[in-house]
Parts: sequence; C-alpha cells; structure tokens
Amino acid sequence: MSGVNKATREAQEKSMLIIDTVDYHPERHISFASYWGKPAYSQNPLNPENPNDLLWTDHSIGGTKDVKLIEGIIDPTDCVKIYKGWMRNRDAYSAFDMGVTKLQGNARFGYEVDAGAKTLVEVLREARIKTLRLVGLVTEVCVKANALDGLDNGFDIELIEEGIRGLSPEGHQATLDYLVSLDGKPNQQGRIQSVKIVK
Repeated sequence: MSGVNKATREAQEKSMLIIDTVDYHPERHISFASYWGKPAYSQNPLNPENPNDLLWTDHSIGGTKDVKLIEGIIDPTDCVKIYKGWMRNRDAYSAFDMGVTKLQGNARFGYEVDAGAKTLVEVLREARIKTLRLVGLVTEVCVKANALDGLDNGFDIELIEEGIRGLSPEGHQATLDYLVSLDGKPNQQGRIQSVKIVK
C-alpha cells in the first residue's frame, strides 16, 4: 500500500486535512462471522442480495492492537480520526454512517457518542472541504460506500488508484468503473457529481 503513504505525504506537504476512518467494533459485532456461527467471508444474511456484503473475521475491536494501522503505513499525528462501526447491531462500511470523532465505553459493554463529538460531515463542512481523496480497503465495500455517501452529501470524489485495493481484481475494476460512471450525473439532490481516478 505504498500509494497510501504517497497520498499521505502529499497531503502533509500541502497542509491538507487528513481524515483516518477507523473501524472501532465492540466484541460480538454483527458483521463478525463468529457472531453468526458461520465461516469467515460467508454471505451476510442481513444483505443476501449483495455478493460483496460478507461476514468478516473478528477485527478492529476497540482498545486492542487490531485498531492500529498496518505496519509500514504512515499514521499522521495531525489527522482527524473518525470512528465507525461502533454500534454492536449496526454495520457501517461508510464513515458517514454514524462515524464520530469521540466515543466512550468499552469493547465488552459497548460504546456511545461522547459529548462534544463531531460527525464526519461536520468536520468536513467546518474545514470547507469540497473534494474527498480516498485511499484504503476494500474497493468493493468500504471505499465504494464512502464514495457514494460522499457524493450524496455533496462532495466531489477522487479515487487514488495506487492507494486502494479490492477483494478481487475483477471486483476492484468493476467498482471503479461503476463509480466513474456516476461522473457528470446528478446526485439525489440534483447536484452534478464529480468522480475521478487519480493515477
């Protein structure tokens, strides 16, 4: 994921706002295969019509080392962290879906929003951000969800090609093709969308 580091360095050099979206799950999260007693990467029974909505291994449990970035990925100290997936019975592939800057509680008993927390949209609006440059995993799931929610909230989208990876090469490319097909079309509010791939 050298593309992630490249994008991070460029953002730092240009004093751009960096947002780190963090899965921060409680134990027995609804997206875990162990919650359902099924093998990892089985189809999610709550969304059987979407082949990319899978049950995952237990991961990113709040307060554990699983929440840290992959070794070798830059962890900028000046970034804004947005915690998502913290509600036990609600999946959240997008940081726009109940993502917040502060939580209280613990992995065993669950989390709630801390006083003074901001949502992702509030952070972006306060900073007068117009374009989101996305990197991360996986193209077909979290990257797609954040891109679509970003568009719905009135932001332009740039997908950093070197900084995203999919579940499969075919799924990765199909998702990129779909997102780029939205370029120039109106969103739900009638605003013309902009979706670009940055090489």
